[in-house]
Amino acid sequence: MVKISYMIGNGLDIHFGLHSKYTDFYAWLEQNPKKYKDNNLISDILTNIYAKEIDKTKKENWDELTDWSDFEKELKKNLEFISKNENAIEIASRRVQELEEVSLLLREYLQNEEKKLKPLIEFNSELSTSSLSAPFLKLPPNHIALIRERLYNSFKNYPANKSSSSINFINFNYTSLLQEYIQTMKTVYVSNISDILDSQSFEINNTIYYPNGDFDDSPELGIGTEMDIPEGLFLSQDEIDYVSKESFARRRMDYRLDKIIDSIKTSDIIITYGLSLGESDALYIYHIVSTLIANKDATAIVIMFDENYRKSNHGLRYFRKLDEIRTKIEKNYQHINSSENNDDIDVKTILKSRLLVLFDNGVKSENDPATMTYFPFKEVKNVNSKNSK
Repeated sequence: MVKISYMIGNGLDIHFGLHSKYTDFYAWLEQNPKKYKDNNLISDILTNIYAKEIDKTKKENWDELTDWSDFEKELKKNLEFISKNENAIEIASRRVQELEEVSLLLREYLQNEEKKLKPLIEFNSELSTSSLSAPFLKLPPNHIALIRERLYNSFKNYPANKSSSSINFINFNYTSLLQEYIQTMKTVYVSNISDILDSQSFEINNTIYYPNGDFDDSPELGIGTEMDIPEGLFLSQDEIDYVSKESFARRRMDYRLDKIIDSIKTSDIIITYGLSLGESDALYIYHIVSTLIANKDATAIVIMFDENYRKSNHGLRYFRKLDEIRTKIEKNYQHINSSENNDDIDVKTILKSRLLVLFDNGVKSENDPATMTYFPFKEVKNVNSKNSK
Protein backbone atom coordinates (compact mmCIF):
# COMPACT_ATOMS: atom_id res chain seq x y z
CA MET A 1 0.00 0.00 0.00
CA VAL A 2 1.18 3.51 -0.85
CA LYS A 3 0.45 5.67 2.17
CA ILE A 4 0.40 9.47 2.53
CA SER A 5 0.16 10.91 6.04
CA TYR A 6 -0.85 14.54 6.61
CA MET A 7 0.28 16.04 9.91
CA ILE A 8 -1.82 19.14 10.59
CA GLY A 9 -0.97 22.00 12.95
CA ASN A 10 -2.64 25.21 14.13
CA GLY A 11 -1.79 26.88 10.82
CA LEU A 12 -4.78 25.10 9.26
CA ASP A 13 -7.29 26.52 11.76
CA ILE A 14 -5.77 29.98 11.30
CA HIS A 15 -6.01 29.44 7.52
CA PHE A 16 -9.77 28.86 7.88
CA GLY A 17 -10.13 32.08 9.88
CA LEU A 18 -10.21 30.73 13.42
CA HIS A 19 -8.66 33.07 16.02
CA SER A 20 -6.67 30.22 17.51
CA LYS A 21 -3.29 31.80 18.23
CA TYR A 22 -2.25 31.80 21.86
CA THR A 23 -2.16 35.60 21.73
CA ASP A 24 -5.87 35.57 20.76
CA PHE A 25 -6.58 33.35 23.76
CA TYR A 26 -4.64 35.62 26.10
CA ALA A 27 -6.62 38.63 24.88
CA TRP A 28 -9.82 36.74 25.72
CA LEU A 29 -8.49 35.96 29.21
CA GLU A 30 -7.66 39.63 29.72
CA GLN A 31 -11.24 40.55 28.81
CA ASN A 32 -12.78 37.84 31.00
CA PRO A 33 -11.06 37.99 34.42
CA LYS A 34 -14.06 36.30 36.08
CA LYS A 35 -13.23 33.11 34.18
CA TYR A 36 -10.29 32.44 36.45
CA LYS A 37 -9.35 33.22 40.03
CA ASP A 38 -6.03 33.02 41.86
CA ASN A 39 -4.35 31.35 38.88
CA ASN A 40 -0.74 32.46 39.09
CA LEU A 41 0.15 30.93 35.73
CA ILE A 42 -2.42 33.11 33.97
CA SER A 43 -1.30 36.10 36.01
CA ASP A 44 2.32 35.50 34.99
CA ILE A 45 1.35 35.21 31.33
CA LEU A 46 -0.79 38.35 31.28
CA THR A 47 1.73 40.33 33.32
CA ASN A 48 4.42 39.53 30.77
CA ILE A 49 2.24 40.22 27.74
CA TYR A 50 0.72 43.44 28.98
CA ALA A 51 3.71 44.67 31.01
CA LYS A 52 4.00 47.85 28.98
CA GLU A 53 0.37 48.69 29.65
CA ILE A 54 0.34 47.59 33.30
CA ASP A 55 3.50 49.36 34.34
CA LYS A 56 5.20 51.88 32.08
CA THR A 57 8.40 51.56 34.14
CA LYS A 58 8.86 48.00 32.85
CA LYS A 59 9.23 49.19 29.29
CA GLU A 60 13.01 49.39 29.55
CA ASN A 61 13.12 45.74 30.66
CA TRP A 62 10.80 44.53 27.91
CA ASP A 63 13.48 42.33 26.32
CA GLU A 64 13.65 40.30 29.52
CA LEU A 65 9.96 39.46 29.30
CA THR A 66 8.22 36.94 27.06
CA ASP A 67 5.00 37.25 25.11
CA TRP A 68 4.14 33.54 25.63
CA SER A 69 3.24 33.24 21.93
CA ASP A 70 4.82 29.76 22.05
CA PHE A 71 3.09 28.47 25.17
CA GLU A 72 4.81 25.08 25.38
CA LYS A 73 8.28 26.56 24.98
CA GLU A 74 7.67 29.20 27.64
CA LEU A 75 6.03 26.70 29.98
CA LYS A 76 9.17 24.57 29.91
CA LYS A 77 11.32 27.63 30.68
CA ASN A 78 8.93 28.55 33.48
CA LEU A 79 9.22 25.07 35.02
CA GLU A 80 13.01 25.27 34.78
CA PHE A 81 12.88 28.56 36.70
CA ILE A 82 10.59 27.03 39.35
CA SER A 83 12.91 24.01 39.74
CA LYS A 84 15.60 26.34 41.13
CA ASN A 85 13.28 27.70 43.82
CA GLU A 86 13.71 26.39 47.38
CA ASN A 87 9.94 25.73 47.46
CA ALA A 88 9.99 24.04 44.04
CA ILE A 89 7.88 21.01 45.03
CA GLU A 90 5.00 23.09 46.36
CA ILE A 91 5.10 25.69 43.57
CA ALA A 92 5.37 23.09 40.79
CA SER A 93 2.44 21.07 42.10
CA ARG A 94 0.31 24.20 42.18
CA ARG A 95 1.47 25.11 38.68
CA VAL A 96 0.26 21.76 37.30
CA GLN A 97 -3.19 22.44 38.72
CA GLU A 98 -3.11 25.90 37.17
CA LEU A 99 -2.07 24.36 33.86
CA GLU A 100 -5.14 22.13 33.89
CA GLU A 101 -7.34 25.18 34.44
CA VAL A 102 -5.68 26.95 31.50
CA SER A 103 -6.33 23.88 29.31
CA LEU A 104 -10.02 23.92 30.20
CA LEU A 105 -10.26 27.65 29.53
CA LEU A 106 -8.54 27.20 26.17
CA ARG A 107 -11.09 24.54 25.26
CA GLU A 108 -13.94 26.89 26.20
CA TYR A 109 -12.41 29.72 24.18
CA LEU A 110 -11.79 27.62 21.06
CA GLN A 111 -15.24 26.03 21.22
CA ASN A 112 -16.83 29.49 21.26
CA GLU A 113 -14.62 30.71 18.41
CA GLU A 114 -15.36 27.63 16.32
CA LYS A 115 -19.08 28.04 16.93
CA LYS A 116 -18.89 31.63 15.64
CA LEU A 117 -16.79 30.66 12.61
CA LYS A 118 -18.69 27.63 11.31
CA PRO A 119 -21.69 29.55 9.89
CA LEU A 120 -19.26 31.76 7.94
CA ILE A 121 -17.44 29.03 6.03
CA GLU A 122 -18.46 26.12 3.83
CA PHE A 123 -16.52 23.02 2.86
CA ASN A 124 -17.38 20.89 -0.15
CA SER A 125 -15.90 17.74 -1.61
CA GLU A 126 -14.83 19.35 -4.90
CA LEU A 127 -12.60 21.95 -3.24
CA SER A 128 -11.43 19.53 -0.55
CA THR A 129 -10.46 16.87 -3.07
CA SER A 130 -8.42 19.23 -5.22
CA SER A 131 -6.50 20.57 -2.23
CA LEU A 132 -4.88 17.22 -1.41
CA SER A 133 -3.07 17.35 -4.75
CA ALA A 134 -1.72 20.85 -4.09
CA PRO A 135 1.72 19.84 -2.70
CA PHE A 136 2.36 17.62 -5.73
CA LEU A 137 1.34 20.40 -8.09
CA LYS A 138 3.55 22.97 -6.35
CA LEU A 139 6.73 20.88 -6.24
CA PRO A 140 9.19 21.46 -9.09
CA PRO A 141 9.26 18.71 -11.78
CA ASN A 142 12.62 17.33 -10.62
CA HIS A 143 11.27 16.77 -7.11
CA ILE A 144 8.17 15.03 -8.44
CA ALA A 145 10.42 12.83 -10.57
CA LEU A 146 12.40 11.85 -7.46
CA ILE A 147 9.24 10.96 -5.51
CA ARG A 148 7.94 8.85 -8.39
CA GLU A 149 11.31 7.11 -8.73
CA ARG A 150 11.27 6.25 -5.02
CA LEU A 151 7.76 4.81 -5.32
CA TYR A 152 8.84 2.74 -8.34
CA ASN A 153 11.76 1.42 -6.26
CA SER A 154 9.38 0.38 -3.50
CA PHE A 155 7.18 -1.43 -6.04
CA LYS A 156 10.18 -3.53 -7.11
CA ASN A 157 10.60 -4.78 -3.55
CA TYR A 158 6.90 -4.90 -2.71
CA PRO A 159 4.80 -5.22 -5.91
CA ALA A 160 1.55 -5.42 -3.91
CA ASN A 161 2.03 -1.83 -2.74
CA LYS A 162 1.00 -0.65 -6.18
CA SER A 163 -2.49 -2.09 -5.84
CA SER A 164 -3.81 0.08 -3.01
CA SER A 165 -3.29 3.49 -1.42
CA SER A 166 -4.55 5.63 1.46
CA ILE A 167 -4.33 9.10 3.01
CA ASN A 168 -4.26 9.44 6.80
CA PHE A 169 -4.51 12.52 9.01
CA ILE A 170 -2.82 13.37 12.30
CA ASN A 171 -4.35 16.52 13.79
CA PHE A 172 -2.46 18.43 16.49
CA ASN A 173 -5.43 20.80 16.92
CA TYR A 174 -8.40 20.32 19.26
CA THR A 175 -11.02 21.58 16.82
CA SER A 176 -13.29 19.71 14.39
CA LEU A 177 -12.52 21.88 11.33
CA LEU A 178 -10.30 19.27 9.69
CA GLN A 179 -12.95 16.61 10.26
CA GLU A 180 -15.54 18.87 8.63
CA TYR A 181 -13.18 19.49 5.73
CA ILE A 182 -12.62 15.83 4.83
CA GLN A 183 -15.92 14.25 5.93
CA THR A 184 -17.45 14.28 2.43
CA MET A 185 -14.41 12.66 0.83
CA LYS A 186 -14.13 8.92 0.34
CA THR A 187 -11.44 8.69 -2.34
CA VAL A 188 -9.23 11.19 -4.15
CA TYR A 189 -7.07 11.27 -7.25
CA VAL A 190 -3.67 12.73 -6.34
CA SER A 191 -2.07 14.57 -9.23
CA ASN A 192 1.39 13.35 -10.31
CA ILE A 193 1.12 10.31 -8.04
CA SER A 194 -2.10 8.36 -8.71
CA ASP A 195 -1.28 7.62 -12.34
CA ILE A 196 1.50 5.17 -11.40
CA LEU A 197 -0.79 3.08 -9.20
CA ASP A 198 -3.04 0.20 -10.24
CA SER A 199 -5.89 1.67 -8.27
CA GLN A 200 -5.59 5.38 -8.96
CA SER A 201 -7.84 6.57 -6.14
CA PHE A 202 -6.40 7.09 -2.68
CA GLU A 203 -8.81 6.03 0.07
CA ILE A 204 -9.39 8.71 2.70
CA ASN A 205 -9.12 7.46 6.25
CA ASN A 206 -11.76 9.53 8.06
CA THR A 207 -10.50 8.36 11.45
CA ILE A 208 -8.31 11.29 12.48
CA TYR A 209 -5.64 10.81 15.14
CA TYR A 210 -5.50 13.54 17.81
CA PRO A 211 -2.16 13.43 19.71
CA ASN A 212 -3.26 16.17 22.12
CA GLY A 213 -6.95 15.32 22.37
CA ASP A 214 -9.99 17.15 21.02
CA PHE A 215 -12.93 19.00 22.58
CA ASP A 216 -14.57 15.75 23.73
CA ASP A 217 -11.34 14.13 24.83
CA SER A 218 -9.63 16.22 27.52
CA PRO A 219 -7.51 18.52 25.34
CA GLU A 220 -4.16 19.07 26.97
CA LEU A 221 -1.49 21.72 27.14
CA GLY A 222 1.97 20.65 28.18
CA ILE A 223 5.55 20.02 27.16
CA GLY A 224 6.88 17.27 24.92
CA THR A 225 8.05 14.22 26.84
CA GLU A 226 8.92 13.22 30.40
CA MET A 227 12.59 13.89 29.65
CA ASP A 228 11.69 17.59 29.14
CA ILE A 229 10.52 18.00 32.73
CA PRO A 230 13.33 19.76 34.64
CA GLU A 231 15.09 17.98 37.47
CA GLY A 232 14.31 19.31 40.90
CA LEU A 233 10.52 19.57 40.53
CA PHE A 234 9.84 16.16 42.16
CA LEU A 235 6.33 15.91 40.76
CA SER A 236 4.11 12.90 41.42
CA GLN A 237 3.77 10.42 38.56
CA ASP A 238 0.22 11.65 37.92
CA GLU A 239 1.49 15.22 37.65
CA ILE A 240 4.33 14.13 35.36
CA ASP A 241 1.88 12.27 33.15
CA TYR A 242 -0.28 15.37 32.91
CA VAL A 243 2.52 17.82 32.09
CA SER A 244 4.17 15.53 29.51
CA LYS A 245 2.20 15.35 26.26
CA GLU A 246 3.64 11.94 25.43
CA SER A 247 2.84 10.49 28.86
CA PHE A 248 -0.65 11.98 28.83
CA ALA A 249 -1.35 10.43 25.42
CA ARG A 250 -0.24 7.03 26.72
CA ARG A 251 -2.44 7.37 29.82
CA ARG A 252 -5.52 7.53 27.58
CA MET A 253 -4.96 3.79 26.98
CA ASP A 254 -6.35 3.80 23.44
CA TYR A 255 -2.95 3.22 21.86
CA ARG A 256 -3.23 6.47 19.92
CA LEU A 257 0.46 7.21 20.30
CA ASP A 258 1.42 3.80 18.91
CA LYS A 259 -1.04 4.24 16.04
CA ILE A 260 0.32 7.70 15.20
CA ILE A 261 3.94 6.52 15.26
CA ASP A 262 3.02 3.49 13.14
CA SER A 263 1.25 5.75 10.64
CA ILE A 264 4.38 7.88 10.30
CA LYS A 265 6.77 4.91 10.10
CA THR A 266 4.74 3.14 7.40
CA SER A 267 4.17 6.21 5.22
CA ASP A 268 5.80 6.65 1.83
CA ILE A 269 5.07 10.39 1.88
CA ILE A 270 4.67 12.50 5.03
CA ILE A 271 3.25 16.01 4.64
CA THR A 272 3.11 18.60 7.40
CA TYR A 273 0.92 21.68 7.09
CA GLY A 274 0.71 24.52 9.60
CA LEU A 275 2.88 22.66 12.11
CA SER A 276 5.24 24.93 14.05
CA LEU A 277 7.88 22.18 14.32
CA GLY A 278 8.44 23.23 17.93
CA GLU A 279 10.13 21.23 20.66
CA SER A 280 6.83 20.16 22.23
CA ASP A 281 6.20 18.08 19.09
CA ALA A 282 9.80 16.85 18.85
CA LEU A 283 8.74 13.24 19.41
CA TYR A 284 6.75 13.23 16.17
CA ILE A 285 9.42 15.13 14.26
CA TYR A 286 11.89 12.52 15.48
CA HIS A 287 9.77 9.77 13.94
CA ILE A 288 9.52 11.66 10.64
CA VAL A 289 13.32 11.81 10.43
CA SER A 290 13.66 8.23 11.64
CA THR A 291 11.34 7.13 8.83
CA LEU A 292 13.52 8.91 6.27
CA ILE A 293 16.59 7.22 7.76
CA ALA A 294 15.04 3.75 7.82
CA ASN A 295 13.30 3.95 4.43
CA LYS A 296 15.39 5.42 1.60
CA ASP A 297 12.26 5.53 -0.58
CA ALA A 298 10.27 7.72 1.82
CA THR A 299 9.80 11.48 1.34
CA ALA A 300 8.73 14.27 3.70
CA ILE A 301 7.14 17.51 2.49
CA VAL A 302 6.97 20.43 4.92
CA ILE A 303 4.60 23.29 4.07
CA MET A 304 5.37 26.48 5.98
CA PHE A 305 3.59 29.83 6.02
CA ASP A 306 5.68 32.73 4.73
CA GLU A 307 3.76 35.88 3.89
CA ASN A 308 6.73 37.28 1.95
CA TYR A 309 7.22 34.25 -0.26
CA ARG A 310 6.72 34.59 -4.01
CA LYS A 311 7.06 31.86 -6.61
CA SER A 312 9.97 33.65 -8.25
CA ASN A 313 11.82 34.07 -4.95
CA HIS A 314 14.66 31.55 -5.03
CA GLY A 315 17.46 33.79 -3.82
CA LEU A 316 19.60 33.96 -0.71
CA ARG A 317 16.66 34.56 1.64
CA TYR A 318 14.99 31.43 0.31
CA PHE A 319 18.12 29.32 0.86
CA ARG A 320 18.49 30.62 4.40
CA LYS A 321 14.86 29.84 5.11
CA LEU A 322 15.30 26.27 3.91
CA ASP A 323 18.42 25.85 6.04
CA GLU A 324 16.62 27.28 9.08
CA ILE A 325 13.74 24.82 8.73
CA ARG A 326 15.95 21.78 8.22
CA THR A 327 18.18 22.83 11.14
CA LYS A 328 15.12 23.12 13.39
CA ILE A 329 13.95 19.66 12.36
CA GLU A 330 17.40 18.15 12.92
CA LYS A 331 17.61 19.81 16.33
CA ASN A 332 14.29 18.28 17.38
CA TYR A 333 15.40 14.88 16.08
CA GLN A 334 18.64 15.08 18.07
CA HIS A 335 16.71 16.23 21.15
CA ILE A 336 14.86 12.90 21.28
CA ASN A 337 17.78 10.94 19.83
CA SER A 338 20.30 12.11 22.44
CA SER A 339 20.42 8.75 24.22
CA GLU A 340 21.13 6.78 21.05
CA ASN A 341 24.46 6.35 19.32
CA ASN A 342 23.97 7.06 15.61
CA ASP A 343 27.16 8.94 14.82
CA ASP A 344 27.42 7.17 11.46
CA ILE A 345 24.12 8.64 10.21
CA ASP A 346 24.42 11.83 8.20
CA VAL A 347 21.10 13.44 9.13
CA LYS A 348 21.88 16.72 7.35
CA THR A 349 22.38 14.98 4.00
CA ILE A 350 19.23 12.88 4.42
CA LEU A 351 17.14 15.97 5.20
CA LYS A 352 18.66 17.92 2.33
CA SER A 353 17.77 15.25 -0.22
CA ARG A 354 14.49 13.86 1.09
CA LEU A 355 12.83 16.59 3.14
CA LEU A 356 11.24 19.00 0.68
CA VAL A 357 9.97 22.43 1.72
CA LEU A 358 7.07 24.37 0.23
CA PHE A 359 5.89 27.82 1.27
CA ASP A 360 2.32 29.10 1.54
CA ASN A 361 1.93 32.87 1.52
CA GLY A 362 -1.85 32.69 1.99
CA VAL A 363 -2.49 34.79 -1.12
CA LYS A 364 -5.84 34.15 -2.81
CA SER A 365 -7.14 35.51 -6.12
CA GLU A 366 -9.62 38.37 -5.79
CA ASN A 367 -9.80 37.82 -2.05
CA ASP A 368 -11.66 34.57 -2.65
CA PRO A 369 -10.66 31.74 -0.26
CA ALA A 370 -11.97 29.20 -2.78
CA THR A 371 -8.92 30.04 -4.90
CA MET A 372 -6.36 29.30 -2.18
CA THR A 373 -3.72 26.78 -3.22
CA TYR A 374 -3.83 24.80 0.01
CA PHE A 375 -7.13 23.76 1.63
CA PRO A 376 -9.48 26.08 -0.29
CA PHE A 377 -12.97 26.70 1.10
CA LYS A 378 -15.94 28.98 0.51
CA GLU A 379 -17.10 31.94 2.53
CA VAL A 380 -20.82 32.13 3.25
CA LYS A 381 -21.90 35.64 2.33
CA ASN A 382 -25.45 35.46 3.67
CA VAL A 383 -25.33 33.70 7.02
CA ASN A 384 -29.02 34.18 7.74
CA SER A 385 -30.13 32.54 4.50
CA LYS A 386 -27.94 29.53 5.20
CA ASN A 387 -29.27 29.15 8.72
CA SER A 388 -32.86 29.36 7.48
CA LYS A 389 -32.53 26.36 5.15
